[in-house]
Amino acid sequence: MFKRLLFLFCLMLTFSLFSGTFVENRAFAAKKEEKKELTETQKTTRDSYLEYGEEAMKTGWYGNGFYFSMVKFAICLIGFWIWVYMIDWMNRDAETLRNPNRTIWNCINCSLLVVIGGFGTMLLIPIFWIGLGVSVVSFWVPVLVYSAIRNKPLPPHERVFTADHIYFKLGRALRMKTPPPKQAWELGPPVALQALQKGLSKTELDARTLLARNHDGFNQYRFILATAIFKRATGVMFDFTETETQVRFQIDGVWHLTQTINREQSDPLLESAKILVGANPQERRKRQQGTFVAIVEQKNKYETEFMSQGVPTGEKALIQFQMTQTPFNTAEDLGLVEPELTKIKNALAIPEGVVVFSAPPANGLRSSSNVFFRLADRFVRDFVTVEDEQNKYQVVENIPITYYDSAKGENPTTVLPDVFFKEPQALVLRDMINKETLELCCRETENARLILTTVRAKDCAEAIFKLLSLGVSPQLFASKLAAISCQRLVRCLCPDCKEAFQPAPATLQKLGIQPGTASRLYRIRSAPQEGEKQPPPCVKCNDIGYFGRTAMFEILEINDTIRKVILSCKSVDELRIGLQKSGHRGFIPSGLALVVKGTTSIDELTRILKM
Repeated sequence: MFKRLLFLFCLMLTFSLFSGTFVENRAFAAKKEEKKELTETQKTTRDSYLEYGEEAMKTGWYGNGFYFSMVKFAICLIGFWIWVYMIDWMNRDAETLRNPNRTIWNCINCSLLVVIGGFGTMLLIPIFWIGLGVSVVSFWVPVLVYSAIRNKPLPPHERVFTADHIYFKLGRALRMKTPPPKQAWELGPPVALQALQKGLSKTELDARTLLARNHDGFNQYRFILATAIFKRATGVMFDFTETETQVRFQIDGVWHLTQTINREQSDPLLESAKILVGANPQERRKRQQGTFVAIVEQKNKYETEFMSQGVPTGEKALIQFQMTQTPFNTAEDLGLVEPELTKIKNALAIPEGVVVFSAPPANGLRSSSNVFFRLADRFVRDFVTVEDEQNKYQVVENIPITYYDSAKGENPTTVLPDVFFKEPQALVLRDMINKETLELCCRETENARLILTTVRAKDCAEAIFKLLSLGVSPQLFASKLAAISCQRLVRCLCPDCKEAFQPAPATLQKLGIQPGTASRLYRIRSAPQEGEKQPPPCVKCNDIGYFGRTAMFEILEINDTIRKVILSCKSVDELRIGLQKSGHRGFIPSGLALVVKGTTSIDELTRILKM
């Protein structure tokens, strides 16, 4: 229907162009000839035209009309049909992208800006070139505005009217001298995949990369990884079943189903992924793993881990991107505010004791521990850190590093005696791995030393029991433990699409929020009611509702009461109950502060607390 109406409109407008747009007034034509040498007959004709033009101008009419200019008509007719092509492209593009404002854009192009503001103005302005300029502006403004809006949520290779896109189109149209045609693996998204494995030479890695690039499924595999990186995903999972393959992206710690591919297309994809990491593409049951590098726009590199494993329903493949930039660099980035910030600073300022920092796996412990260590007074006190050479951490300024090599059978006790001989005031031990190391550190606190260490645990109670499970004396450990901190990452509501609402008093009471503390809370955008207009997708968060993560904290300051609870409890659950009875509320105060502040939602807090 749209195309039929467009065709009829084009016919009507073409006839209107013949009738009025390209008419040259005889009075104007006569003025152009005024400077030429004319015969008496020509002068008489010119004077009559001028006289007629001056008289006609009083009534608003110019000359006899219908003086046709073929050049001007050709210019406008070509521009008109270009406009027809462009609004047809915009209509098809909006339909392909499922743009909810497609009808509005069609109306803008067909009537408001183009017909009335463009061609309509050109029909009324007697000076052709001014009218043409108005028409060109009214044509390109909606096109460029639409392109700018559509480009925002799309990867760079799918955007239009960018510098690269225009250069490519001009090069094809004008047959410009361009570089040699790109290979298939160079087309599409600006992401390059290269093999990576320790112990292999560059020649062997290049050969493996070339073999993967020549495989049929390589481009589709590369396109999916590029889309994942563009959407801020830290992981990609392929779940292969008998008939199809589900592709999921891990964004802000949560898996989202993005697309489903049939097995005929997904099998070559998996084969190319296995070839790239040196795995056997025909093996579908055993566990296989490897690494490769994803290079985005020839500057951002992601060391990427690949793992595949057969499962009862088929096979699963997991790709994890190792981010080179840490998401948290300061206490503000981490979401560390009062009163937790003061508690952390107090723990770092004590002269002696063991302070433990913990978090569940994949909850930012490496990054947050760097933030904590930067809060310490490293320029007054003598700090030193001990790390495994096979598992290096980010360097913290003014904290020298001593390495041990676990590949050679070494552990922290191999180097700790020499480190303690130099009399440091504070020791950073990134990973507490055995009983001997923990006992040595606990005894060294008697020499006025602060021991800072980390452990993977979902709360403070579990962190305590993980350290006790190493076999250290509970009395020794409890007497030397000074403080313990645990964090969990919680998703932040998208600032562009989060929705405010008035919570019910019963909800506030259930959450433990004092009346009057929060007049309104926030949540993700709710679905439209029946009859309401569907809002456009959020460009910032891709309509997920959350963008980025922050941390909530559980900080336990050890006193004699807590030490008695630690020594009396025989399990993690008993310790949690004992801590609650002593007044410790865990993550709840920190989480509720984020909800009241509008940083996160009640649903997200509930999800995290159930972990």
